[in-house]
Amino acid sequence: MKINKMTIAVAAFALTAMTGCKKDQFDQKVYQGSVDTQFMIDNADPDHDWCLTKSDTITINTSEEKIYSVQVLTANPYGTTKPEIAAEGVCYGNHATLAYTIPITQSTVYIAALDNEGSYLGAMPFQYGTEQIDLLSSLLTKGSSLTSPIAQTFTYLYESTFPSPDDFDYNDMVLRISKSMPNPGNAYIVDLTVTLDACGAGELYAAAIQLAGIPYSAISKVEIVGGKAMDEGYPIDPMFITNKSTLQRGHNGNAVIRLFECAQYALARNTDEWGDIAVIRYNTSHEVAENYSAIVDPVTRTYRITFNSSEVARNFCFDHIDPFIIHEYNTGYWEVHTFPHRFEMLISDMDTNIRAYDYPISWSLVIPKSDFRYCRQGISLSSFNSTTGEIFGPYTGFTTWMQNHTQARNWYETLNVPSLVY
Repeated sequence: MKINKMTIAVAAFALTAMTGCKKDQFDQKVYQGSVDTQFMIDNADPDHDWCLTKSDTITINTSEEKIYSVQVLTANPYGTTKPEIAAEGVCYGNHATLAYTIPITQSTVYIAALDNEGSYLGAMPFQYGTEQIDLLSSLLTKGSSLTSPIAQTFTYLYESTFPSPDDFDYNDMVLRISKSMPNPGNAYIVDLTVTLDACGAGELYAAAIQLAGIPYSAISKVEIVGGKAMDEGYPIDPMFITNKSTLQRGHNGNAVIRLFECAQYALARNTDEWGDIAVIRYNTSHEVAENYSAIVDPVTRTYRITFNSSEVARNFCFDHIDPFIIHEYNTGYWEVHTFPHRFEMLISDMDTNIRAYDYPISWSLVIPKSDFRYCRQGISLSSFNSTTGEIFGPYTGFTTWMQNHTQARNWYETLNVPSLVY
């Protein structure tokens, strides 16, 4: 990790100017230089899109009454790899149109057919990009044993300090989010199950999920299964998300799901002797240190979304899921979004024209892997020594991907140094 205290001071000056009265006070060149100095490599791809997934829509036609519903699976349910359900739906009018998201390196996807009791009739492969398939029983195959598919789950990693550069260990917030239909026969309802795994930040922050491209008016309601928010009983007046409603309207008109006002409180109800929230890093170190790090159980909630349109619900995929952080920096509230939505401010009110988002480094990563092992506190995913050419860190392929976004796009599948991850 390249750390330069003088550059950090310059960065602070540049960001102070950025939040001043005149927009032209922000020195973009100084700011970019400061981020370059602290980032893991010097030569990040200027055209990087920070995307490890791709999405498509397929229409499945069938004239067979015994085929009641279909699933788009990430793997063969009769194979050795655990399949995830990327999309599912009932064949109304003998067809179903489903949107799905898969890793960008994957080319073969599977369709599974089920009867009206939920039993699997068989599966067949198709190639990503296929627009339409006529599904017949003669095309389905079965194996000796079925590996029951599970809900597709992605891992979301964040640096909470934007626009200030930090250690880029991407563990300031770690979320696992799965998408499922609790009742495929009800095409209006989708569940998002959200698990807060870790908080490696030395500051307080809130979090919410933007349903990108989904207007607030497109949703009837969002309920928390079990009824309690992650931060139920939060003892302090909220400052990041003052509206306590689970479903909210973002500044752009999109639907927003409130997760919590404070990550530390959501994970552990710890307060100090003055009643303030204890700012402790949770689940990013195997060693417990008083007032610094602790190990606690992750927190999970399921958010049941009822759409007003079954078509919108069937086309809802991971492309629409944009979790984001809200934190305080330099007297303003800033939001850290997934890279495609980095210019958006959903709840906060910072001026979008003077923010530093127009820069080819992301403060968030979306990993299409349910059990991705994130870094321990202060450990970069990967680093590059420009003098020696040495690449080091738990995921060395990450450096290759940062340098060229068309290469090593499955870097997250290869863990090189297990001792450096949590």
